[in-house]
Amino acid sequence: MLYDWMAEEVKDGRNLMRVDAEGNILWKASTPTTGMQDCFTDMQWDGKTLTANTWSCYRVSIGLQDGQITVLEFTK
Repeated sequence: MLYDWMAEEVKDGRNLMRVDAEGNILWKASTPTTGMQDCFTDMQWDGKTLTANTWSCYRVSIGLQDGQITVLEFTK
């Protein structure tokens, strides 16, 4: 689920999360940058892989089991 990045609940930038059928949060993905405010702006699911883009211009792959990110590329 990609949550509104301006919402008070996700001011830490962790606005991409996986939830179960009951609405419980299983994990929140961290952004690849440190020391600055960042957030997820878009996500794509191709049936096998979850990828997302961040405000700071990173494209990342996200592990479905744990929400761990792998930086794929800097897009700027």
